[in-house]
Order: sequence, then C-alpha cells, then structure tokens
Amino acid sequence: MSTDTVVLGHSGLAPFLRRYDAPSRVGLKVNAYRGYEVEGLAGALEAPELADCPLECVMVGDSYFMTHLGRSSTVLADDAERAWALDTLVGLVAEVRKELDAHFPAGRRPFLLADLPDGATASPAAALAAGERFRAAGADAVKVELAGDGDLDCLEVLARTGGTTLGHLGYTPQRGELSRHGDSVEDAERMFAQARRVRDAGAAGLIVEMVSEPVNRALSRPDAAGIPLYSVFSGRADWGGQSLNIWDAVVRPARGGRFFPPTAVIEAAEAPTRYTPDLIADRMRELIGLTLDGGFPLSPRTDLTPEEIDLISTTEPWSAR
Repeated sequence: MSTDTVVLGHSGLAPFLRRYDAPSRVGLKVNAYRGYEVEGLAGALEAPELADCPLECVMVGDSYFMTHLGRSSTVLADDAERAWALDTLVGLVAEVRKELDAHFPAGRRPFLLADLPDGATASPAAALAAGERFRAAGADAVKVELAGDGDLDCLEVLARTGGTTLGHLGYTPQRGELSRHGDSVEDAERMFAQARRVRDAGAAGLIVEMVSEPVNRALSRPDAAGIPLYSVFSGRADWGGQSLNIWDAVVRPARGGRFFPPTAVIEAAEAPTRYTPDLIADRMRELIGLTLDGGFPLSPRTDLTPEEIDLISTTEPWSAR
C-alpha cells in the first residue's frame, strides 16, 4: 500500500501526520497544561537539531490534577468536583490555545487535544456538551477514555457530530486498575478487537497506555484500515506515536520509576520557583532528542514468550475477524 493511502485514510488527523514516511520516524504528542509550558516547548524546538521535529499534538490532560495540583488520581468524587474539573480543563485549553497560536507558525502548529475528565462520559449528552465546550475553547480534537460500552457510545456521538475524536485504551486511569494490557495472546486479541471497535465508532486516532510493546508495534504498523496511535508506558514502535509529558521531563516522580523520563532535575516542591520556561526548554530539548534517537522510552518487561511475540507480530490487528 502507498504511504498516501495510509495517511489520507485518517481524515481527522491527516494534515498532521508524516510518520509513515519511514519506520524510524516517530510522531510526538506532548502533554502541556499551562501557557508557560507551551512557551518552554517552543523554546526547545528552536534548537537546530530539532528543526524537523515531528511534533503532531499537544494535549491538555486531566493528569494536570495529579501533576500541578498534587492529587492522588484523576478520579473525581462527586458532581461538584466533576463540574470543577471540566471548568478547569476548559480554561486550560483556552490558555494553551492562545500560546500555541502565539509561539507556533501555522505550518508547524500541532493540533490541540482536550481530555474529557472523569464524569464527562456519564452519558452521550454529557460527552457532547463537554466536547462542545472544549472545541469552543480552541481544541481541535477531544479524547475519551474507554473503560466500558457507554464510553464507546459517547465517542461515537462525538465523532458523528463532525468533531475529531481519539480513544484511549489499555490502562484507563479514571476507572481502570493499574496493570499492563495485552501481555498474553488472548489479551492481545481482545485489545485488537477493542481497537477495531474504536475505529468503527469513528475515532480518528488512538492512545494506548501500559500495553505490551508487541501489541503497540502491531497496532502502529501502516494499515489503510487502521488509525494512528500514541503510546504511553508501552515501549516503542516503528511508525508509532510517542506521548511525552512536560512535567515528567522536568519534575522527578514522587516514587522512583525507571520508565519515567531520565531528564527530570527538580522535586515537585521546587516547581513554584524553578519550573520555568527556560528549564522546560532545556529538559524538553534533551527528552525529545532521546526519543528521536531511540533512547526513550524503555521497553517494558513482558510475560509473552518469544513464540507468542512472533504470533502477535504477524497478526493483522485491523482486519475483521
């Protein structure tokens, strides 16, 4: 199949995707929450060696509640918290939109993705209302965590109204248990089936979190029937998309984690004074360089045998079963 066929098949994201030009080209999604973080990201990309950096997407995610606000999770306790969370993220989307437009020329500007927080998929009507608020604030696309059939219904409604929508599979922090997905042949097949359902519901792209690297690789291969991926804590894949987080690039995790970026240099308690655009630019410049050179992310441990990895690697995950 031709590269043009693959890229043009992803109507919602086609203008942003160049990664299918070569296996080694990784597409980047970067989580940024505040305007000064966008300023720092733009400063990182001024480095000559990053002149052709394949930054495709900037996402305002609900992980903001854990990083900047110090909450223990993205789960929200009640309707009042859910209303506060949505209002907060809508405001952050507007702030990031303004800075993206100010710091990135149109031809190099990533698309802005907004993350529907916990509670926003309580019903298709709630999801549609949240999506409309995000788009009015400047989001180019919205993301839905898919922990059940009701979430898929919400994604389908959002996609069918004409808005670009991405799904999120694997570990879903809003309602899922912390575990790796696709680490058996049966679970890999289940994930492939889920990915096809997300595609068929109208998603223009997919984010996978904490899935086995062979599953990430299989789903990322160019396929006219597929949709593009960004992966989180899922290893690395040819033709794949990698999600990076500006906060994680600068601020050390509270508990040591070998799969977090090795570039972090400050503690969270130092962020009010040291988490500046200049430091963000310096750390993101290093992290993006590591990612493009293949030094990040690390491959996670897997329970799959070599024979099972070979079987998953030869599967066509986007084909109907």
